[in-house]
Amino acid sequence: MTDKVYVLSNDFDYSKLIARDAGPGYAESFGWPQAHLRDMARFQAAVNIIDNRLTAAECAALEAYITSHPRTLFLLKVVDPYYEWCQTHWYYQFLFRVKDLAQVFFLTPYWPREVVQDLDLATLQQKMVWIPYPFDDQFALPQVQTERRRKIVFSGNQHPQVYPYRYRFRRAVKRNPLLWSALHTLPHPGYADIGQQHRHQVIGAQYLDYLSGFRFMFVSPSRCGLEFLKYGECAYAACVPVGKAPDSFSARVKEFFVELDFDRIGQSVGRLLTMSETEVEQRAAGYRQVLWQERRADDWNAYLDGFLARVVG
Repeated sequence: MTDKVYVLSNDFDYSKLIARDAGPGYAESFGWPQAHLRDMARFQAAVNIIDNRLTAAECAALEAYITSHPRTLFLLKVVDPYYEWCQTHWYYQFLFRVKDLAQVFFLTPYWPREVVQDLDLATLQQKMVWIPYPFDDQFALPQVQTERRRKIVFSGNQHPQVYPYRYRFRRAVKRNPLLWSALHTLPHPGYADIGQQHRHQVIGAQYLDYLSGFRFMFVSPSRCGLEFLKYGECAYAACVPVGKAPDSFSARVKEFFVELDFDRIGQSVGRLLTMSETEVEQRAAGYRQVLWQERRADDWNAYLDGFLARVVG
């Protein structure tokens, strides 16, 4: 396996993250050793995978460092693609400034869309690699269904333009009193890393424990069809995934996913809640099994090694 090091910000407080989609947790899920920007000089012979939570000052310093180290490979992580949030952000502006340097490449956990697709196209689709969030079986909880509530657990940011499926589903349920008892909503905890106050501490392992009290979990992509970390968390908690599958799911994974009709939410939920115990168990177990098979960290590390071998020559 190609030597890699995951490079963290010196200044960002990773303890404020509510999920393992960046920072130390993300590196651990792939088994990558970690270092900070201040330590990079020790890892010039390794592929330096750069975390995306950098300050503006760190981006400027990193740009100078990359320019002065043409023999070191840099794999810059890019996540959110939304024009309104990302186009003028310092990190994305930094990515576009260094995109043509021969030693610079990009890693994304999502299929390229919007700003990220623009970056991919600007580099002739030769410099970006898609590596989805891996399935880490250390987080998998027992699959027993009998003591779970026959409800749909729902959580997540409900911005109507960015997360239209969550917004439509929640609005449809609110407007139909017959569906109120079918849904359990966990408020979003808030993003402490960007200065928001925490509403609750049901995050991390506590979040998975919470989910495991329900048979069904609503999961959906953003408007860009992205495979969020929530899809894996649904599998860890052994819930049946309901809502909308991301663009990146294979046909095998989709076999166990319950797609809702967003124009007929009442009918969709009604059919869901009459699902037999056998089907509930088969869908929850099958979804976890296939997602584990297709999202193993070792397989994706090997895929990344192949990509690096091709682009470096």
